[in-house]
Amino acid sequence: MDELDKDGLAAALDGRSELDVLVEQLDELLAEAVVSADEALEVATVAGLAVRLGATSDQVADARQWLDEGGLELVEEGLDEVDWDELVDNLDNLEGADDHTVDEALSDFDDLVAAAAFVGQESRVREAARKVAAIIRLVPDPFVFMVPTGEQMMGCRLVASDLDLYDYWLAIAQAESWS
Repeated sequence: MDELDKDGLAAALDGRSELDVLVEQLDELLAEAVVSADEALEVATVAGLAVRLGATSDQVADARQWLDEGGLELVEEGLDEVDWDELVDNLDNLEGADDHTVDEALSDFDDLVAAAAFVGQESRVREAARKVAAIIRLVPDPFVFMVPTGEQMMGCRLVASDLDLYDYWLAIAQAESWS
């Protein structure tokens, strides 16, 4: 989510839910032509995060239509360019890192998982997600500050119903017990 980082998200909420902000951002992204793989990944990321938070089919209808009208090919191109091993390695080398660095590394990974899930490409990320969950369980200390976020994510129906993909959120929710 390049245009709206976590600090920006907090400021943008201004009494609105995170879902409302994501849906608004999705509308803004789709209001302009999406011509690059990076832009397509951003659309899929925002839509995927919104769906994960409970967006209705009406709230993401334009994004689904965009996928059907050629957007899917751009997202797939973007996903092809992702170095999943590098993302996993980034998460594997966080011992002693500050909270911001840990949060950014996990957010980079999680955003791409959301994008892949939105376009039905979970198989592309499942192995990397398993590795990330294992890393968090082996070296939980850098993730302990994220326990409340992990618990919140486990409260999302979509996350809790697909632990094969989102087990890293369960590992974060339990990081204190592994520490």
